[in-house]
Amino acid sequence: GGGGEGGEAGPLDFLRQLPHFTIMRQSIQMQPHLLPQLLQQLGRTNPQLLALINLHQAEFVRLVNEPVGEEELQQSVQQAQQAEGGAAQGNYNTIQVSEEEMQQIERLEQLVFPMGLNRRVVLESWLACDRDEQLAANYMLNNLEDLRNQLPE
Repeated sequence: GGGGEGGEAGPLDFLRQLPHFTIMRQSIQMQPHLLPQLLQQLGRTNPQLLALINLHQAEFVRLVNEPVGEEELQQSVQQAQQAEGGAAQGNYNTIQVSEEEMQQIERLEQLVFPMGLNRRVVLESWLACDRDEQLAANYMLNNLEDLRNQLPE
């Protein structure tokens, strides 16, 4: 079938339910050159999904270009964090990270601490970006003002 507008559900519609996809859409809209890199990573982490996207490229492009609302983005970031940390227990979740991942987090902290962001923002962004250092850095730099405004004074 063709790329149906309106309420017709396409084979990739389920992507709309995924918080990581919303975050990815926002990143791609701000920096379209990231798309090949993201698809390459997706091919490593979820080859079946990449094959589905390749079969339905027109629909994927349409979905990626849907505008991302501020509220939608924040909800997605929260959902992604909850998915990573399971049920939120208090303010601190314990996550398992490898030594390499810890180095990624530390590099991200060095990048954004001078800009007024803290470790919580770094971790949330990194987790929301599926533990992708480059994506998390781009996300934090693109959303610097909003992230700063969410910090307690």
